[in-house]
Amino acid sequence: MQEYESIKQQLEKDGCKISNAEFSCLAEYAKRKAKIAGKDESYIPILLPDMVKEYFFRMGVNLETMSKMMKK
Repeated sequence: MQEYESIKQQLEKDGCKISNAEFSCLAEYAKRKAKIAGKDESYIPILLPDMVKEYFFRMGVNLETMSKMMKK
């Protein structure tokens, strides 16, 4: 996702380390989400940083849930 590389660099500068593959998937998901919402591609740079933060939040919740399940 060359066109969103500056967003990825800013997120990494802010401490969010994300692989190129993960970021690419999230950018594609952002494109689909924007399209469904009736927005054009200019909305993606606004949407994408929040989607990355939500992705890390979901990963944390899933990890905590799995950890608790394994303790049972």
